[in-house]
Amino acid sequence: MDNNQITLEMAQKFHRSVAAIIDAVQVGIWQNGIRDLLGYSTDCGFGEKRGIQTLILKTGRRSAYMRLHWDSILSVSAEDRQLVADAVQNAIRELC
Repeated sequence: MDNNQITLEMAQKFHRSVAAIIDAVQVGIWQNGIRDLLGYSTDCGFGEKRGIQTLILKTGRRSAYMRLHWDSILSVSAEDRQLVADAVQNAIRELC
């Protein structure tokens, strides 16, 4: 995919969605007694199907990697929402 095919609205929605994922993991680790500020890094690869987003989440002691397709992050389908929710729960488990 050519980066010129991405609209401002798509980019904004994508960043809001990633921020919501980071926030959900932060809340989850806090509720599990991990009082670290969650650090993160991202890497977005664009390809035939918009690529895979890799989100690296870190606490002071552990790290977790979330790999989700761009389309899954932006999707409103129940299946994709569940995929993202499962990835969030897996990250929380890895970080706790």
